[in-house]
Formats: sequence, C-alpha cells, structure tokens
Amino acid sequence: MLDDSHQGQQARPDVHDAYLLPRTASEQDRLEFQHYTLYRLLGTHFLAPVERPRVILDVGTGTGIWAKEAARYWREAAVLTVDSDLTLLRRLPRNCQVLRASLLEGLPVDDGISDYTHQRFLAEAIPLAAWDQVLKELRRVTASTGWIELVELSDRCLNPGPRTLLVQHWLRRLFLCRGIQLSLALELPELLTALGLVPHVRRIVAPLWGSAVGRLFCCDVLQALRHLQPALVTHLGLTSQEMAQALNELPAEWERYRTSWLCIAVWTQVR
Repeated sequence: MLDDSHQGQQARPDVHDAYLLPRTASEQDRLEFQHYTLYRLLGTHFLAPVERPRVILDVGTGTGIWAKEAARYWREAAVLTVDSDLTLLRRLPRNCQVLRASLLEGLPVDDGISDYTHQRFLAEAIPLAAWDQVLKELRRVTASTGWIELVELSDRCLNPGPRTLLVQHWLRRLFLCRGIQLSLALELPELLTALGLVPHVRRIVAPLWGSAVGRLFCCDVLQALRHLQPALVTHLGLTSQEMAQALNELPAEWERYRTSWLCIAVWTQVR
C-alpha cells in the first residue's frame, strides 16, 4: 500500500517530468523487488567506498528503499531523499528528510552539502539534452572528497533473440518520444571524465535466464514492460494483443538465447 502521508503529493506543475512508468502500488512493489534483485546480483547496496558520511543525498528516490538502507547503515548520517513526485515514497527512518524537487530544474540545496550522492535507474527520466547539466548539478551538491554513485540501465541486451530485438525497438521509439536515449548510460564514464572526475566503472550483466537471480530479473523486466504497455499502446499505436504475445514469448526466448540486460555502475570522488 502507498504510505498515506505522501499520497497526492504530485510534482509541481511547472516541473518537467519525463518519467514514463506509472506511479502505482504495483510499480511501487516492483521497484522494491528490483532493489532486492539487484542486491542479490551485486552483493551490496553501496558501491562507492564511503566511510562516515554526514549527509547522504538520494536523487530520484522513488519508494525510498535505497535511502532506507543507507539510513540504517549510517545511523548518524542525515539522509536527504529527493524526487519530483512523492507518490511512491514509503515511510522512512527518522534520520531521513524528504524533499520534493526536480533534478532537471536544479536541486534547492547548498553547494557541497552531500558526502554521498546516489542516483539509480533515473536515466529513464532524463532527456538526452539534459545530461550535461544533470552531472554538473550532482557534482555541485557533492562535497569535496565526497562520492557520486550512478547505477543506470542501458538499452542494450547481450544475446538477444528476435522477439527481444523487437521489444528493444519499441522501447527506443517510446523513450525517444520524451527525448530519452538509454544508450547514453554507457557513456557516463566519458562524460564524468570530461568534467575532470576519475570514474570507477562496473559493468553489470543482469541475466534474464537460468539461475535464481536470472529468474528474479526475468520477473522484474516482464513486470516493467507490463507497466509500460499503456504508454506503448498510446504512443506507438501497438495493440494490447501484440504486447501480450511478445511478453508471453520473451521468457522462453531469454532462456534459449541466454539473454542478459546490460547496466552500468559508475562512482567517482569529487576533488
């Protein structure tokens, strides 16, 4: 269930919101399932070697699940959760503070406030033309010697079959309707280097087949595609029957081709 204390708190009408996934209880549950699945793959919630942060900033916090983990791990830290829409946000520990704001419009916080600035799977809501300013903003709010960590989804699959290639084509067209290109996620190391930062990179191969982790990611991606179905029908003119057939055939194809989805994690220290 949605946390009553945050229901109805939508983004300000003057804030541009490119997010295509629905803000529903079902999507709220999927995001937290995804959080658990990613932990099973990575073995940690925190990739940057952060030690004793005073302030942690979680940008695009969604349900707040990562911020909750950070608040429990660093109990003396103040965790600032930021999102342009708080509909998905669940109840948080006492050392968390909620801020409704848009990264695309600039964050209303002081320069260098954060010792650990975290962003995960927000590329789906950042237009291509906004990325340069987004990275500069993340750097602005991060303290000297503080860390920026980005975990993002690309639009690339390893070993895709024909049905997967078709769905990828649909997704690229859909996101381009909002000026979004998920392929840019793989260019983050170069973009951060251009800002004078030294990125550490971890290529994340999320299996959609085989093992227990593969089954978890398969469930997560299928549910995300189901949640995107209304947008695909509306923006691309697909039929519900086309979508249903594709989704029904994907798991067997992923197993047969041993398909994986490619993500990227990048963390860098501000100097």
